[in-house]
Amino acid sequence: MYLDPGFGGMLVQVIVALATVGGAIIFSLRKKIKNLFTRKKDDTADKPKNIVSKTDSPDDMIDTIDDDSN
Repeated sequence: MYLDPGFGGMLVQVIVALATVGGAIIFSLRKKIKNLFTRKKDDTADKPKNIVSKTDSPDDMIDTIDDDSN
């Protein structure tokens, strides 16, 4: 079986290209991959504490501007 001398160079280029594409995919999806392995935070910790919601209006609109802030 005869292997062309240029075959080794082409094989190295294919391996480098596959490694580059794989690395780019992993780099672009790193946040999603990280989220797979981390625990979810409590949703209440992310909410701002200074917003007061009032649902006194008949259309159930939330009033985020509170005049009686303490």
